[in-house]
Amino acid sequence: MRRLTTLLALLVMGVILTVGCKKKNDDDNNGGGGSGSTSSVLVIKTGARSMAPGETIAYEAVVVDTKGNATPATGVTWSVSNSLGSFSGNTFTPSQSGNGVITASATVDGKVISAKVPVGIYLPAVFTVVPSAIVWTTNAGTIPLTSVYLGTGTVSGYTYSSSDASVASVDGSGTVTFNKAGECVITVTANGISENNKVYVPVLVVGMPSEPLPVVRVAVNPAGVDLFRGDTKALTAKAFNSANTEVTATFTWASADASVATVDANGTITAVGLGNTYITATASGITGQCEVNVLPDTTIIVTPIMASISAGASKQFTAKAYKVDKTTKALSLITMPAGLTWEVPTTGVPIFDIANVNSTGLVTMKSSATVGLSTVVVAHVSSPTIEAGAALVMVSDCDCGAGTPGVTNIKVTGSTTINVSLMGGPVVIDAQAVDASNMPVVGATLGMCSDNMAVANVNASALTIIPSGPGTAIITLCNGSTSVQITVNVTL
Repeated sequence: MRRLTTLLALLVMGVILTVGCKKKNDDDNNGGGGSGSTSSVLVIKTGARSMAPGETIAYEAVVVDTKGNATPATGVTWSVSNSLGSFSGNTFTPSQSGNGVITASATVDGKVISAKVPVGIYLPAVFTVVPSAIVWTTNAGTIPLTSVYLGTGTVSGYTYSSSDASVASVDGSGTVTFNKAGECVITVTANGISENNKVYVPVLVVGMPSEPLPVVRVAVNPAGVDLFRGDTKALTAKAFNSANTEVTATFTWASADASVATVDANGTITAVGLGNTYITATASGITGQCEVNVLPDTTIIVTPIMASISAGASKQFTAKAYKVDKTTKALSLITMPAGLTWEVPTTGVPIFDIANVNSTGLVTMKSSATVGLSTVVVAHVSSPTIEAGAALVMVSDCDCGAGTPGVTNIKVTGSTTINVSLMGGPVVIDAQAVDASNMPVVGATLGMCSDNMAVANVNASALTIIPSGPGTAIITLCNGSTSVQITVNVTL
C-alpha cells in the first residue's frame, strides 16, 4: 500500500509543506498548447502524481501530430514550479514538500510547445485518497475522491476543503467540480483521529486544447479505485475532440506496474500485489489514467507512527498484526505471524544512517545523528500478502541538562494548547523554571524539543515554536527531570 512506500522514502531532512493556488492561462493543458502555434501537441504521459519526499519520478513526454500519431519527444526541457525540486534528464527529485506544476517544453517544427501536470510532495498520512493528484478540464464532469483508512482508530467521516473553490470546489461527499483554469489543493481530513490525519490532493484545471487533433482528451472512469488482491474492476474510457464532443476511438490499455495490477484489452483490472499503480487508456496519442491502490489482506501497524528521538537516546516501538475486513475495511487484531523482523534501512551514507533497532523494536538514535534528519523503522514478516508496518523517526534536540537546584516546576503563562496556522509564523512561549513557591529560579535555563518536527520545530534558546506542517506536535520544556508539555495544532 502507498502508506508504506511513502514512509520508506522519507530518508530526508525536515521539510516544510506549503500549498497555494494561482490562476493559469486558459491554454495550458496536459496535451499541448502553451506557447507556439504548431498543430502538434506535447503530452506528458506520466500524468498527475503525488509522491513522498525522497521518492523520484521518471516523466515521459510524446509529441502527437494532427493524425493522432504519437512519437517520443526529444530535446525536452523539464521544470517544476515553487522550487519543489530538480530534474536530471527526465527524472524529478523533490527537495521539499508542497504542490506545484511539472512543465515539459520541446521545439517541434521550429515552434516551442509545452505541457503541464500537477505534482504533490507530501508527508504520509494514516489513510489514503485516490486519485491522489488530478489534472482535468472545465466542463468535463466531476471526479469523486475515495478515502480508505486501515488503522486502529475510528474515523467518524471525512471533511473536504479547497484552497481555491473558484478553481476546483469539493462537496461534503468528496466530489470535485472543476470551475476554471488554475491550480489548487483539496484537503481531506479524517475526523476522529488526530495524528497525520490529512491528505492533500493537488489539482490542475486546464483549458480545452484547440488544436485540430482526432482526440484532445481521454477520460477514464473511475479515476481512482481501491482493490484487494484478486479483485477485478472494469474501467471505461471516453475520447473527446476540441469541441468537447465525444468521438469514437480505439483505446490501448496499459499498467504502469503489472506486479500491482494488470489490465486487459477491454479495460478490466485485476489486482495482483500490494501497492499503488496507474492504469492508462490511450487513443490517438492522448492518455487518460486511473489510479489503483491494492490493499492488504493483513497489515502490520507500528506504534507510534511518528516520533522524535534525541541523539543518543532510545524509544520503544511496538507492532501488531491485523486482518482487514474486505467489506468494511475494519481491522481485527490477530496473532503476529512468525518471523517478525525489525529494520532501519541503511543508505551506505553515514550522515543518513542515523539509527539502529534491536529485535524487540527499541530504536536507538546514534550520538552523531544530526538534528532534523529522519529515517524509518520497519516491522515486517516474510510474506508477500502481509503489508509491513513503518514509522517515521526524526532526530530532535532536547537537552534538559542536569537540572538546576531548587527547580520544582515549569511555569507556562497562557494555555498549554496552541492552535496556529502554517503561515502564522513563530510562536514565542512565556515559560520559566520555578521553585516550590512558584518563584523563578535564578540561572535556570530550559531545554525545548518537539516530538514531531514535520509539524513544529523549535528554537530552544528563544523558546520559540516554528510551524512546519499541518498536524499535531507535543513540545517539551524541561530543566533536568522537571518538564511540562505543550500541544501544538498546526493548520493550513
